[in-house]
Amino acid sequence: MELKFRDHLKGYSKVTYVKDDGKADTGGGGFIDCALGINPFGCSPLLKGALGSFDVTRLNKYPDLHYRDLKKDLVSYWGNVAEIKADNLRLGSGSMDILERLNRMFIDRGSRVLGYCPQFTDYMTDVEGCGGIFEYVALRPEKNYRFDGEDLLSKLDDGHRLIYIDNPNNPTGQVIPLPEIRHVVEEAAKKGVCVIVDEAYGDYIGKEESAISVVMEHQNLVVVRSFSKGFGLAGARVGYMVTGRLIADYYSKVEMLFIVNTFGQFAVRIALKDQGFLRDSINKVRDTKRRIIDTLKVLRVLETDPRVPIMTLQHPSENVDLHEKFHKHGVLTEAGEDFVELGKNSVRLRVPIDAEGIIEVIKRIEEEN
Repeated sequence: MELKFRDHLKGYSKVTYVKDDGKADTGGGGFIDCALGINPFGCSPLLKGALGSFDVTRLNKYPDLHYRDLKKDLVSYWGNVAEIKADNLRLGSGSMDILERLNRMFIDRGSRVLGYCPQFTDYMTDVEGCGGIFEYVALRPEKNYRFDGEDLLSKLDDGHRLIYIDNPNNPTGQVIPLPEIRHVVEEAAKKGVCVIVDEAYGDYIGKEESAISVVMEHQNLVVVRSFSKGFGLAGARVGYMVTGRLIADYYSKVEMLFIVNTFGQFAVRIALKDQGFLRDSINKVRDTKRRIIDTLKVLRVLETDPRVPIMTLQHPSENVDLHEKFHKHGVLTEAGEDFVELGKNSVRLRVPIDAEGIIEVIKRIEEEN
């Protein structure tokens, strides 16, 4: 029997750096986990104390269709930098759910999306899964992979549907300055192109640095956020986007009902109240990341910001499988080969709780050469 699948999926292969390759289980429990982009310091202690107040009978009912309380909290959270309203917010099951629905809004077969690489692999894959074409500008090794807005804009034309920018960048952890983001948005507006700024790691930078602070000035801008990273709630699967009414109204055509579950709403509302936990996490990440970077003698760190818990390390020899080397020494990382424009001599490393173990491993790897 030959089923009638969408034609473009026949030659399509899903690519993601998130995979179960069994490596986490091969060495027992002794691995240092520096792989997936969670908050290494957990989540707010307020949540543990509040669990007893959660009314389990609410699980028998559907969530609030309009997420009124959570949207009210988010409006208040951003109130010191942006005059947003509940109508400017849309919720999703993690930020990737929102990105997928944005793609459904804009992408037809053959639609072109512009971005830069390396960046979040799964978004690029979803564009292709929708039948679109992801075009990108490669970050330059001679600039240590630092983002250049003019390079990106030099490839922009009237035929593009979207520009995708993740900021902070995944996998390097670099932060693109807000004026540069604003410039890209303004130039894109002249060609009728929507700009998606994916701020999944945005809670590690100041609110005033977020594109949310200027989102109401640009109707072609949408900013996507997640509670998985800074707030440490990856298991809750809650994300949100902030945008003007034009995009928000269109998004209503593709969003699912009851997409954020009742417990997820409860958890993120508690987390939003604990700004102290977020500040403490940023300080710990900064200290740990700086200590790791300061020990490097052979390995190179690509452009990065000390506040963001991920970074890309690169071995000078293109023949070295750095991911495998770290694994051999008991450290889980994300392989550079899973990011476009990076090779096997690179890894994405998320800072662990303690710097000592990873510093010792880095020393051993560097001494092997």
